[in-house]
Amino acid sequence: MTATAEASIGGRTAPPLELRPIDALGLPLAAVAVWALLGAGADAVALLPLVAAAAAAPALARIDQAERRLPNALTLPLLALATAAAAVRLATGDLSPLVGLACGAALLGMAAVGGMGMGDVKLGAALALAASTLGWLAPVAGLVAAIMLGGVAGGVLLALGRRSLAFGPWLLTGAAVGVALVAAV
Repeated sequence: MTATAEASIGGRTAPPLELRPIDALGLPLAAVAVWALLGAGADAVALLPLVAAAAAAPALARIDQAERRLPNALTLPLLALATAAAAVRLATGDLSPLVGLACGAALLGMAAVGGMGMGDVKLGAALALAASTLGWLAPVAGLVAAIMLGGVAGGVLLALGRRSLAFGPWLLTGAAVGVALVAAV
């Protein structure tokens, strides 16, 4: 997606997406995700959106930390892939994606009261829907872990006099915790 396209969505011009060499850490992270998920018995429907999220995680975390934004060029493809995977699960009678959708709705509610930005909502919904391909527990555990870990980090930052926290890295960490928990069971 171009910066122009992002501007028309967000109402302001977003800087173009610039990937850095450190973002290549997503490749070994994706490889570890493939290995762990296949070892846990995950199928291709679960594998694709979760591995894509792992591959994008370093870039998303870095950009959110530095710029306090989660670019549409990364979040929207993840959301589309996770939505497609969730739709496949729903078509087979698995209702777990409804839990992922509820987690996304909870994030939207938090954004509505000023707790986070829409980039966090898009990323969180993508992660919850992707995690829901492993069952209902993964998105719930992921959201709870993200809120708890982000809350502790936010409390520490407040004590240090800082007033803001990039929540994207905590959403990614929470999703990894939720997926790891379900994969370990």
